[in-house]
Amino acid sequence: MGISRAPLFAVSLLLAAGAAAALVPGAPDFATVKDHSVLPDDAALEAAGARIGQITIRSAEIFDLSDPRENRSLYRVANRWHINTRAGVIRAQLLFRSGEPYRHRLLEETERKLRQLNFLREPRIRPLGYHDGVVDILVETHDVWTLQLGPSYGRRGGKNDTSLEFQDHNLLGFGKTLIAGSSQGVDRNSTYFEWRDPAVFGGRWIDSLRWANNSDGRDWRVQLARPFYALDVRYAAGLTLADSKGEDTRYLLGSEYDRYQHSARLLDVLAGWSAGLRAGHVLRLSAGWREERDAFGALYAGAPPLPVTLAPLPADRDLVYPYVRAEWLTDQFHTTRNQDLIARTEDLTFGLAATLQLGLASPAFGADRRAWVFAARADYGWELSSRQQLYAGAGLSGRSEQRGAVDRRTSADLAWYWRTSRRTLTHVRISGDAGHALDLDHYYQLGGDNGLRGYPLRYQLGDARAQLKIEERVYTDWSLWRLFNIGGAAFFDAGRTYGSNPIGVPQLGWLRDVGIGLRLGNDRSSLGNVIHIDLATPLNGEHLSRLQFLVSTEATL
Repeated sequence: MGISRAPLFAVSLLLAAGAAAALVPGAPDFATVKDHSVLPDDAALEAAGARIGQITIRSAEIFDLSDPRENRSLYRVANRWHINTRAGVIRAQLLFRSGEPYRHRLLEETERKLRQLNFLREPRIRPLGYHDGVVDILVETHDVWTLQLGPSYGRRGGKNDTSLEFQDHNLLGFGKTLIAGSSQGVDRNSTYFEWRDPAVFGGRWIDSLRWANNSDGRDWRVQLARPFYALDVRYAAGLTLADSKGEDTRYLLGSEYDRYQHSARLLDVLAGWSAGLRAGHVLRLSAGWREERDAFGALYAGAPPLPVTLAPLPADRDLVYPYVRAEWLTDQFHTTRNQDLIARTEDLTFGLAATLQLGLASPAFGADRRAWVFAARADYGWELSSRQQLYAGAGLSGRSEQRGAVDRRTSADLAWYWRTSRRTLTHVRISGDAGHALDLDHYYQLGGDNGLRGYPLRYQLGDARAQLKIEERVYTDWSLWRLFNIGGAAFFDAGRTYGSNPIGVPQLGWLRDVGIGLRLGNDRSSLGNVIHIDLATPLNGEHLSRLQFLVSTEATL
């Protein structure tokens, strides 16, 4: 597992722009086009059978030069060097077209869809004018800086991860992602290339390609899909191919214990159908074919060769099976700010979301056993009040073979958000995992890279795990160099693993840490939503540093 890295912007123009600025209040929202004509409300427009007329797309530059705080020479240079997103890229994401009936729900859903694109921020879609039964639409977006040339750095669990790379998440303004570089991580060194396209030929298909040449092997992955890109979409299809060969490392109290070779191949092809949005809910049905082939081997090194692999190896698995999947979604969304992000609009999902998948592996299909392969997940969100939300989830996966349930993994989690003031929020998350007859490569880890910020990575190992996180988050009105919105957090982590494990890691009971952190909301760049800079100290344990320093980029606060 790699460590997410924070870009250093060593040769990025944004660093030069930031060096010329000071700590200033946060930027105002993008100045939208003003239209003083009287518009009927959304219900009246829909009741009148209004149709969509002209769709105007306006993409703002990174810095608003009408704001004196941003009308500076280096910010002007940044705008000049940046290629704005082309209108066709945004148009390809719209869920409505000229001539179609006006539906306010589709405007809101399109905004949610645009917010998922990391090269845009704060999209806003609204009616601009109404005449002769036709409503004109304005689509406003804000560009962000998408180019990185230079090093990145991350640190978790006492281990560093560095890279030197080129990446652009909006290549030449076409919305494509291109990444090429080399990295030095905890488990391996790697030279890699990655491509992602959210709208192939301006359509609804997406594709991605990743290739890596690693110090312990290689891996590649290709995906082509037409997903259920909106609630009312009726058909979906997808193909995924992957192949990797490398070494997996097992850890004993944060130190490397042994290594073994692991080769994995994946083929997944599916087709899906849905009746679309009905009475606020969506049911999607899919059928597919999946091949998961995992092979494990011992490693030897030295002269004469001595075993590097010390503990028992996981058993090989050839799981080949057709499967069916059912998904249930609820059309219940709200927006907020300053919850998991800083000074950006966030989408909150409420109601039930559930997935159930069942497949049958058989030697007749090329599998090495006969087994039912199952996976299920259900999540539910409640808006307790305007200041509180509660989310609960549970999952189950595994196989049913002749000897009973195998590699059965269950999980449950509960998350609570309580907005205690305009600038503070309390977040509590409780989670647990439990396994039965686990495959030897599926035991649960716990450490500085997955929940215990004051501890080394992969510090504990077991067939069950429990975790608690309590955070008090602070959001300020300040921004750094007009690039980063500033926040902070004080946190308490607790967790433990239970049961046996294949290498005999001792169970140390409940482990606890406390810490504080700086949060930098990445407002003008696509290179990660929030930069975390944390100091954490463990409260108990064995053979530990008194202070852990962590740096990473995360999707959320």
